Amino acid sequence: MTTAAVRHVLVIAAQCAAMGELTRLNEAARELHDALTDPDLGGCRARTGAYPSLLTGDDLAPEDVDKSVNAALQQARADGAVLVLALLGHGFTPPQSSELYFMVGGSTPQSPRSALDVGHLLTQAADEPGVDGLIAIVDTCHAGGAVPNAARLAGGVRAGRSRLAMLTAAAADQPARDLSLSRSLTRTLKTGVPGAGPAVYVDRTLAETLRDQVSGQVIGRAEYDQDPFPLEGLWLARNPAHTANSRADTVGSLGIQDLRDSVELWRGPHRSPRRVTRTALRELRDFVTSGQVDDERRPDAREDVEDVVTGLLEVFRTKEFLTDALADSLSSDLLRSARRLAGFRSLAAGTVDGATEAVESSVPLRDLLEHAVLRTRRRREAQWKGLARFVTALFHEAGLPRTHPGLQAWARRLDVHTEVTDAYAEFATDQRRRALRLVISLAGAWTEWPEEVDAWLLRGGDDLPLHQRFRCETSGSHSTAQAIGAALRWARRELPHPELLEHIDIAAPAHLLARWHPEEEKVGRYLLGARYSVVPRWSGRLDEAEDNAEINDAARKALRKLAAAPAQVKWIGPAALDDRSALEYRLSIGQYDTAVGVDHCPQDLEEVLELFLPFAPIVLWPRGDARPAAHRLPELVRERWHELPDGLAAAYRSRWQAHHDCTACLGDLRAVWHDEAWLEFCRPFEHRVVTAPEEEA
Repeated sequence: MTTAAVRHVLVIAAQCAAMGELTRLNEAARELHDALTDPDLGGCRARTGAYPSLLTGDDLAPEDVDKSVNAALQQARADGAVLVLALLGHGFTPPQSSELYFMVGGSTPQSPRSALDVGHLLTQAADEPGVDGLIAIVDTCHAGGAVPNAARLAGGVRAGRSRLAMLTAAAADQPARDLSLSRSLTRTLKTGVPGAGPAVYVDRTLAETLRDQVSGQVIGRAEYDQDPFPLEGLWLARNPAHTANSRADTVGSLGIQDLRDSVELWRGPHRSPRRVTRTALRELRDFVTSGQVDDERRPDAREDVEDVVTGLLEVFRTKEFLTDALADSLSSDLLRSARRLAGFRSLAAGTVDGATEAVESSVPLRDLLEHAVLRTRRRREAQWKGLARFVTALFHEAGLPRTHPGLQAWARRLDVHTEVTDAYAEFATDQRRRALRLVISLAGAWTEWPEEVDAWLLRGGDDLPLHQRFRCETSGSHSTAQAIGAALRWARRELPHPELLEHIDIAAPAHLLARWHPEEEKVGRYLLGARYSVVPRWSGRLDEAEDNAEINDAARKALRKLAAAPAQVKWIGPAALDDRSALEYRLSIGQYDTAVGVDHCPQDLEEVLELFLPFAPIVLWPRGDARPAAHRLPELVRERWHELPDGLAAAYRSRWQAHHDCTACLGDLRAVWHDEAWLEFCRPFEHRVVTAPEEEA
C-alpha cells in the first residue's frame, strides 16, 4: 500500500429540526473524523478555518454543505489527493423515487429542494479533475439510494475516468438506526480487519465485517473504477490487524526519501509516498510499467522511479535471504563490522516529514541494505554491485565461505557471481593486512625518552609474535625515531614477499602521549604516518603491574558496551577536571566505563591522561594547536565514529596539507585507543610473575 503525501477528508454531521435530534451524532462524527485523520490509520489531513474537515451543526443550509464540499475538492485537486467524504444524519427518498436526499437544518421530506441530492453531489465530486479518487460514507436512512447512476459517472469532464467507492448504512427502503455504520466503522478501523491485507478497502471483506456488527439494516457497498492510472489503490485506512504494517515490512526513511524524490520529479509535488510496504511497492511498480500516464511532469524520470522501486523490492528479498542464511550469527556486531568492511563511510540519515531518523548507532539490516542498493552505485556500474559487496561482507565476517550454497544461489539470481568473488578476495587480503602489525613499546621511558624500544611483529593466526629489542643511542625523539626505523627494517627482513607492513602500534607512557605525535616523526625519507597507519597505545598495560588483568578485563567490558551503543563518548569539561577528588571517585565507581573525551587541551594533560588511561579503553582530546572550531570535535567524533581509529591516519595526512578554510578537522583529535586486538596482545603481560631482585653476595 503506497500512501499519498496528502489525503483529504470532510465529515459532515447535520441535525434536522423536522426529523428529531440524533443524540449521538456529534460523537459519532468526531470519532470517525479522528480515525480518518489519524496518521497511523486514515492518514487524512485535518483542516480548520472557514471550511473545516469536520462540519457539524443543527442550522446548516444546503449551500453550507455545497461550499464545504467544493472547498475540500479544491484542496484534493491541488494536492492530487483522494477525498474521503462522510455524510451523517437524516436522509429521505421522495415518493416513487429511490434517490437519497441528505437533510440539513431546515430540510423537510416534502421538499427535495431543501435538502441535497447525494447521488448528484457524489457524481460531481468524483468527476472533479485532479482528484485521485472519492470514498463516500453515507450513514443515513435509505442510504442505498445515494449510489449514483452509472450513466452519470460514465460521462462528465473526465469522460468516466474516475474512481468512487461507497459505504452505505442501509438499503434504499430501510431506516438506519443509532448511527451504527459510523460507529462500527470507527471501531473496525481502530482494531483492524483480519485477513484484509496491509490496507482496509471498501470491499467485500470490510462490508462483511461491518454486517456482522450491525443488525436490522443492510450495510452496502458500491465501487466504480474507470481510472487506468491511479497512483495507488483507493484504500480507506491502514490495517492495524495486518503484520505487514509493522516496521519490519516497511521501507526505511532512506528508501522513502529516494522514492519521494523520484516520484515528485516524475509526477510533481504531493505525489510522494510517506510509509510504504512491499505490497505498495508492487502496486507502484505495476503502475510505473503499465503504460501512458496522463499527468506526467517529467516522462524521462519514470525510469528513475522504476529503478528505486526495483531496488527496494530487492531489499525485501535479500533481507529475507540473509535472515534465513545467517540466522545463527546475524547480530548488531556483525552488521557493524560488515558495514565497515564494505566501506560504508557514512550513512545519511533519512528524513520523513521533517523528522530525521538517526542511523549511525545501531543500524537495522533493512537500512543498510537500502544504503547498499540506493547510495553506493556509481554511474555505469552494475546495479547490484554495492549490494553484492555488503552481502559478501556479512558472509565473510560471519566466517562463512564463498562457496556457501545460499550465497551462490543469491549471486546467480542477481548475476553478481563475479562481484561476490572479487569482494571475498579483497576482504581476505584486507584481513591479512590488518592482522600484520608491528608493535613498538616505549615502556621503559619512565621520565623522559627510552633507552631502548621493544618491537613485536604480529602476523595473525596462532604464530607467536617475533620479538626484538633496539637501543636508542641518545635520549630524545630523534634517537627514538631512529630506533623505530631499525625496528621497521628488521620487520621488513622478516616478512616474505609480497607481504607489506601497513599498521604500527606505538605504546608509550602518558607523559609522551601528552606531547609526542609519533606519526609526525621522520623515519627514513618519510614521516612515519605518511606510509603507515599509526595507533598510539598506553604502555601501562604492558607494565609488570598487579592490576593489569583487572584493568584489561574492565576495558573488555567497556568495549562490549561501546559495541552495543557506538559513539557513546563521555566528554569531560574544565569544571569536572577542576574537582579531581570527585572525578577520581566517579572513576572508582565505574561511572566512566566507556570511551572518555576531554573537550579541551588542559595544561596538565599528562596528569589527566595518567588519571583516565587505567579506567577507559579509549581516551580522546584535541591538540594544543587545534583549529578555531575545535569545540565541534565531539560532533565530528559522533559523525565519524565508524572510521576510528584507522581513519585518524588519513585525517592526519589531510591536516598536513594546505586546507586553511577548514575550521574543524578530525586531524585535530588525539587518541589513545585500546581495542580487542590490543587487549589480546596484552594478555601475556597480565600474568607475569614479578620476583624480587636477587641479593648480591
